[in-house]
Amino acid sequence: MSDNKPAPTGIELLTKNMNELAREIGVMDADDPRRAARIKQLWRLGELSASLKSERNKLLNQRMDQLAREVGTLKSGDPRRAHIVSEILRLSDLSRQR
Repeated sequence: MSDNKPAPTGIELLTKNMNELAREIGVMDADDPRRAARIKQLWRLGELSASLKSERNKLLNQRMDQLAREVGTLKSGDPRRAHIVSEILRLSDLSRQR
């Protein structure tokens, strides 16, 4: 039986790895010589995650703007309007996800 679950995104994989690294740091002794390196890795991954989310949101906002302009060109009874509006709402939900 096939699994219909979507493949995780790069951001989801990054977040999973950050969580694993944070758990690893949490169980390390404070004087463990590897701890400082792990903390630096976690900080860099956090920076990367924030950057990726920012870029993703820029792309989503650009697409929503395009769709909004398209809705403006359609007559009020056009059935494509409802489809486009639902796509804008879906993209909006995506942009709010962490």
